[in-house]
Amino acid sequence: MAKQPQTNGVNVKVVGLGSAGARVVDSLAALGFPAARFLAVDTDSEKLQHCQLAEKLQLGESTRRGWGCSGDAGAGAACLRTAKDALGGKLADTDLLLLVTGLAGGLGGGGAPVVAEIAADAGALVVALAIEPFDLEGLDAESHDALLRLRGTADTVVCMPNQAVMDRQPAGASVPECFEAANNLMLEALLGMGRLLRTDGQMNIDFAHFRSLISGHHAESVMASLEVMGDSRPRALMDAILRHPQLEAGRLLGETDGIVMCLSSGENLPMEEVEEVMNHLRDAAPAAKLLLGVHTEVGQGNGLSALVMMPQPIEKTEIAEDPAPVNRLEELPPEPGLAPESIPVAPLLWTAQQQQLPLVNISKGRFDKGEATLHNGEDLDIPTYQRRNIVLN
Repeated sequence: MAKQPQTNGVNVKVVGLGSAGARVVDSLAALGFPAARFLAVDTDSEKLQHCQLAEKLQLGESTRRGWGCSGDAGAGAACLRTAKDALGGKLADTDLLLLVTGLAGGLGGGGAPVVAEIAADAGALVVALAIEPFDLEGLDAESHDALLRLRGTADTVVCMPNQAVMDRQPAGASVPECFEAANNLMLEALLGMGRLLRTDGQMNIDFAHFRSLISGHHAESVMASLEVMGDSRPRALMDAILRHPQLEAGRLLGETDGIVMCLSSGENLPMEEVEEVMNHLRDAAPAAKLLLGVHTEVGQGNGLSALVMMPQPIEKTEIAEDPAPVNRLEELPPEPGLAPESIPVAPLLWTAQQQQLPLVNISKGRFDKGEATLHNGEDLDIPTYQRRNIVLN
């Protein structure tokens, strides 16, 4: 295992939930990520045994009998509730929890909000990286509901869309190639998160500042890793940010409250390049709080790499049409075979009645003449609530 970079006393733990999350976390454990614990959690004993480096925690041994949750979010939530004490002990004294989970599975879709709540109650900042299913799986509704529940307990959720990865694969790409590309995207994002925590750079991001930006956000964030080459790297990097699909083609820059930027190169970065990058960001996002890290990566070459993370404005995050989600875990049906009185029940919290928001259409500004971003016949440059005629409350 690679040597772990210093994190200045920040206790980081990574939990992979379900087969998808466990697979990613086990791979991350071999890459020198700066975490104190890697934990793979599943009910499926066979898939859990594939983990070689991460610590394994099997749930529901008597009720699931070593099988998965069969897409049943209620069963997944019940398994996590019954293991609350065991999991709480493993997450004690955590400063930052990175929770990797699929949204479509039973354990991930139902159990992830429980894990986030346990960690949050222990005082951890919870950043969830949620894997959205392929379109062919036909699980959009289940994934959407799982995302709403997870947003209520995690401080922020970064969605990693499998379908977007598949759409970028060459014609004829095999099933293993598509899954490998999706896993690599997740690992790239997690390794980028690791750079945010390091204290061995020329400029380091203070965890307290990062926490103040993300804590209590309870909405989605966007995150992307980029690399540019050539002579005008700061300008090229800004252009890449403005074009990147995960960053909504730069549309969020003028709306976000904060931007986390971690720059790295195989050679010492000239201060004037760092200054130029920050000037470009300030011009594009004058109201955003900027957090900057600068690192030298041995063997990276002369490219300029960046990890960009931006919390989305809460009013821009898609809201359910039917009753508004509560701020914490919604109650799900208990797992079959468990007596209701044996399951710790998460309290339902009061939710406020909201009025309809007086939103109006706005111009795209300098992006008005750009090409539309089309997917399945929909213009993704138009906010979701406008495309689908959703009334926001």
